[in-house]
Amino acid sequence: MDRKEDYLERLEAQLKEWKVKIDRLEAGTSLVSAEVKAELMKEIEDLRRKKMVVKERLNELEKTGGELWDTLKEGVEKAAAELKHALHKAASRFK
Repeated sequence: MDRKEDYLERLEAQLKEWKVKIDRLEAGTSLVSAEVKAELMKEIEDLRRKKMVVKERLNELEKTGGELWDTLKEGVEKAAAELKHALHKAASRFK
């Protein structure tokens, strides 16, 4: 497997892991007050949007090669970092 395939495979696995974490956060909202739940659900929807952006950029990346690969890869990594940060922030609210 070459570098591109390895990268794409790792990111797909990461997206699956993030989906599980987002789903767990949503399940945890049943344990909080209605006001807090409403706030958390907004964050969860934002997380899902960010995850979709990463997935869309990953799909674009799969179709490219050469110099464009490096440019698009940077965009994917930035979107993934934003999602990771937002997920960590949302998860910390449950602690």
